[in-house]
Amino acid sequence: MAYVSKTPIVELSKNFRDYLIPLDHPRLHPNDRDARTHSKGVLSDSSIFLNPVAHGWLKLYEAPYKGFTTDGSVRDGLWKRDKSANAPTAAMVRAAEGVLKAATDEERRRFSYPVDAREWRSWSNPEVIIVDSGIRLEEMSSSLKAAVHELLAASLSSRGYDKVVKAMKVNAFLGEVTTLKNVMNEDSYHFCMFGTPAVDKPWGFNLFGHHLCLNVFSLAGELVVGPFFVGAEPNEIDDGPNQGMTVLNREEAAGLALMQSLSSEQQRKATIQGDINDIDGSSMQSGRWNPADLRGLGGAFQDNRIVPFEGICANEFDASQRKALLDIIATYNELLPNGAFEIMMTRVEAYLDETYFAWLGPVNEETPFYFRIHSPLVMNEFDHHNGVWLANALPKKYHIHTIQRLPNRGDYGRALYDEWLREQGR
Repeated sequence: MAYVSKTPIVELSKNFRDYLIPLDHPRLHPNDRDARTHSKGVLSDSSIFLNPVAHGWLKLYEAPYKGFTTDGSVRDGLWKRDKSANAPTAAMVRAAEGVLKAATDEERRRFSYPVDAREWRSWSNPEVIIVDSGIRLEEMSSSLKAAVHELLAASLSSRGYDKVVKAMKVNAFLGEVTTLKNVMNEDSYHFCMFGTPAVDKPWGFNLFGHHLCLNVFSLAGELVVGPFFVGAEPNEIDDGPNQGMTVLNREEAAGLALMQSLSSEQQRKATIQGDINDIDGSSMQSGRWNPADLRGLGGAFQDNRIVPFEGICANEFDASQRKALLDIIATYNELLPNGAFEIMMTRVEAYLDETYFAWLGPVNEETPFYFRIHSPLVMNEFDHHNGVWLANALPKKYHIHTIQRLPNRGDYGRALYDEWLREQGR
């Protein structure tokens, strides 16, 4: 059924500057509030769109971890430790020990958790603090914050670390244009460490906050990064010392190019139900839309979600289309350093004939869209959103959410950790 807006909305401008919230608007005041004051206000006001979503997320957080699946049953045997894995584990351990050394006893107490702690799953991407785990970068000493960045740099590729830093800077830019610098800035992220850093034992860390969430698991050369979330509103900085900085353009262009390469029949198969300008979920299947994630299915607290395959299967693609699909997955996984990246892509390619591509929205250079790539081992999503801290009611191409999930207990390295436990006779 076609989506018909009850109140048609027309927004012609594509420039985010035309949708800035007036600086005297009550929503931006008091503009010196901090993140916790801001979060308390949102979570206590049921009239705010995120409030019921967040309370639903907290219920999901209480459920035991099972894993992201297509039918509710975890497919065993997909994730197996590669004994040749050669991620930069030793460098990561040195950097993590640097974090521990730079922290006070109280700071270590706040950010340290057992390796299998539920707090792995406490991450979320709004500026609102849903679960207050770990310690925020803005609460750290300069030496501890620098040590956390050294851990990020040691754990990610140079391009991946650059993407993370750009996401932080773009978030700070949003804080500047809204005058909410205490809520959205380069340091408005939580940090948690899980287990004791070691080259041959499981451990990891996460970092999460507005438009940036990373979960990094290490085990004897294996390195898993997922789930992760990278987003931006807007995805460009047009003023100041970082003028010209952008994020997520490559993911956007690659997804559109793949859809444009498909034949009319292939596009028909790829296209899923919904209208990209749907602002209340009317056009979507039941349970496939909420005001925080919109069309995204793999976001915060969706660890046990059931998402069937949809769209067109890659076994119907020609060689160039299959390569383009793998290239998109590779772009998402450019966060991974050498060694870990090659292992991840080898795993993904082994299940290419079970990988699906789904699309929602028109197919042109001007219009927002959503796409999803989904296999037994990975799910990548890309979604253009309407405004949250900008006033556009309809999705715009400058507000982007990207998500990676690792189905069948790949998230948080849990399948590899389960295997390690069995090897230890536990």
